[in-house]
Amino acid sequence: MKQLNLKIKYPQNYIIRRPVTGTFILFLFSIGFTLLYHPMNTHKSIYFSFEFTMLLYSLSNAVVAGLSIFILKKIPFFSKIENWTIGKEIASIYIVLQILGIAIYFLGFAIEQQSNEGRWNLFTFLDSCKHSFLIYIFPFAFFSIVNYKFLFLNFESTINKFQEEKHQKHTINIRSQLKKESLSFQANELLYAVSDGNYVVFHLYKNNELKKIPVRNSISDIETQLKDIPSFLRCHRGFIVNLSMVESKKGNSSGYLLRIKHCKNVIPVSRNKTKRFNQFMETPPQ
Repeated sequence: MKQLNLKIKYPQNYIIRRPVTGTFILFLFSIGFTLLYHPMNTHKSIYFSFEFTMLLYSLSNAVVAGLSIFILKKIPFFSKIENWTIGKEIASIYIVLQILGIAIYFLGFAIEQQSNEGRWNLFTFLDSCKHSFLIYIFPFAFFSIVNYKFLFLNFESTINKFQEEKHQKHTINIRSQLKKESLSFQANELLYAVSDGNYVVFHLYKNNELKKIPVRNSISDIETQLKDIPSFLRCHRGFIVNLSMVESKKGNSSGYLLRIKHCKNVIPVSRNKTKRFNQFMETPPQ
């Protein structure tokens, strides 16, 4: 039987990628689940009704999960979405669920209507951890399963690889608004192109040398000429970047700043282009 390779790149779980929205999803799932099915034989607290007690449990657990994810994403091992793997997916979910189990155990001392002395034992602690897994694994598993098809795209990824190689080796001929002016280069030589007045300046890395070549044209027309190259993205109104040359990024869903190979300049990614950028970085052509 073929063993699962935990180092295979994998799209990050939505709850982990978007912890604020993820917290809200966990809260809605938890409140619905606990009201329909009474896990751990929970009952109302000393001061509140059963429904409000479940609301406290659900809200507290969702907040704990959200904070756990925020902290987890600060750890270098889990911080880079572009380096996410199956192993990191499993490990991160396990850590969050384990923290939730601990939280449920201690919340019981404040919420449950029972003797705290009777709760202070290993069996109750393990039971809380078990039920946290049984309850909260469902929303996490749902978003992981949605991404599971990624594992079966080997053939498509192979096709994309050859297509990308073909594009990268293909000679690109850029048309200029000036009849006597033209520009030719290999796809993998382009770092980025930037609008500069009536010109577009192409930043190329050729023969171990960085070159800046202006061509009289608009950035929109250049975008049209480069539309058949999947790794070229109009990342900003004034920039087209070769995503294959990206080394790192900083920022959030409001926009990124990219570091490019062979170049010290920082390239912006506008808010409406972050989704396309993330799609490429999560499942790039292999």
